[in-house]
Amino acid sequence: MTCRDCSFIFVADPEADTANHIDIDKIDWAFRPRHSQIRRLLLSRLSPGNKVIEIGCGRGEVGFLMREDPVEYIGYEPARGLSDFGIRAGVPIIQTTFEGNERADAVVIDNVLEHVAEPADMLEIASAALNPGGILVVITPNVNDIRALSPSWRKRHLWVPPDHINFFSATDIAAMFARAGMSPRRFKFTPLSLQDLKFYPRAMAETIGLSIFGHNVYAVKAHQAPQG
Repeated sequence: MTCRDCSFIFVADPEADTANHIDIDKIDWAFRPRHSQIRRLLLSRLSPGNKVIEIGCGRGEVGFLMREDPVEYIGYEPARGLSDFGIRAGVPIIQTTFEGNERADAVVIDNVLEHVAEPADMLEIASAALNPGGILVVITPNVNDIRALSPSWRKRHLWVPPDHINFFSATDIAAMFARAGMSPRRFKFTPLSLQDLKFYPRAMAETIGLSIFGHNVYAVKAHQAPQG
């Protein structure tokens, strides 16, 4: 369905639960380059002792990578099969949805907004949970991904219900962040290493203001101006 007011594309009547409750003994880690990129981006802005919350952390790949870093990581994941796996590996995961009940210096929402019924509400909750100067990291597919021009890529990666129920353009992402009182910045080259050469085209596109390979953005919560 397409919103008549803002052109946002979404599923009008999604299933009540699109979470993956797969058997813990039938899965393994699913590390992706973006997990290391998220870690590098966080560590470039955090101080020792800072707190990281990941909303919808799945197995907890980011938390596993950060297990020896000088920060506190907590993941939230209601899907039991995935979260049981991460917990068994020592990742601190709370098996429920995040309701904004604790503060953090960083919040990560990695490939989650496309799955939930109220993505803008989730972003607002995440923003409100941030301490001043904290960083909010969001990764989600782009409905206008340039790679969809390839029939073979489209066949492998077309995002369809019931798994994905929201389909974001760059305008949608900017509007959600604005509603949460934040301004998104694209990753660009910031979290990339020499091992990430294949992502340099993405970074180059982001440098000129395009998110044609997916939305990889972050925002920093402003410090409040002093009163008086």
